[in-house]
Amino acid sequence: MTPKEYANELYSKFDNLLNKDFIHPIVYDNQLKKCALIAVDEILDDDMYGMEEEYFEKRIEYWEEVRQEIEKL
Repeated sequence: MTPKEYANELYSKFDNLLNKDFIHPIVYDNQLKKCALIAVDEILDDDMYGMEEEYFEKRIEYWEEVRQEIEKL
């Protein structure tokens, strides 16, 4: 899955959880982005002890790209 596809998937998952009936659309959108970014932060903060350096660097790079795509939404 590309970083852009994953960003959209995370955004959509939170969209299904939040109740948008009582929130201004701009505020709602910002809340969705914040939720998705929190998820990415948790993944990046994950303890990657014992992971091969090459895989570690690719994983960090991938999730940083996901973060950038979420911020573009």
